[in-house]
Amino acid sequence: MKKSNWLALALFAAASVCLRVWQNLTGFEETGLARRGNLPALLLPLVFALAAAYFVAASRKLPSGGAPDMADCFRFARMPAALCAVAGAFLVIGGAAAYVMEERTLTHLLLAGFAIAAAVSVLATAGALRRGSAVPGVVLFVPVCCLVVFLIFLYRADASDPVLARVYVEILATAALTFAALKRAAFAVGDGSPRVWLPACALSAVLSLSAAADGRSLAALLFFAGSALVEFGFLASAKF
Repeated sequence: MKKSNWLALALFAAASVCLRVWQNLTGFEETGLARRGNLPALLLPLVFALAAAYFVAASRKLPSGGAPDMADCFRFARMPAALCAVAGAFLVIGGAAAYVMEERTLTHLLLAGFAIAAAVSVLATAGALRRGSAVPGVVLFVPVCCLVVFLIFLYRADASDPVLARVYVEILATAALTFAALKRAAFAVGDGSPRVWLPACALSAVLSLSAAADGRSLAALLFFAGSALVEFGFLASAKF
């Protein structure tokens, strides 16, 4: 990406994290209900909308489809990109371990297993691209399937919470990560669209950092922070 786009991404990410922390501190009553007219609660969706609009506009000149081989689009020979992706994958694995430690149920074990599978897939993808070799499509579709399962369980768990302001960020973040992973996997089968993938990836990173700022649990913090780092890694490696 251009330096101006990186600057915009940093500003949107910082603003969303600060607003989410501010909202968590001031936006809810002692009963748990959301306060009406809370300023950060009103500004946070605006920041998300502005980030989406900015990166859609910034990507308008990129190819809409028919991208070349994935190894030509993502250059993990660049050390910052590789470090971000690898560090993010290990944070996700750490989040999976923390999730199991919170409650050792079959559901927690299954979701932790899916998270680890997605992280291993990212490590395999980054390793293959660093060597300049082809990435099998099945490897790239593993995170998509894992995130879909995680999104379903997350939505079911959050559906019992009547306060939408408390749960919508992590649901949006997981949905955005799923979409970004799907559009990234499309590059392996010759159907990649840089014009669609770049804004999806940038927005998923912003949303993931906002979800990490919730501080609802150590597992969620590690998972969303790691996911954001993975997206940063792919953004840093992208060359269209």
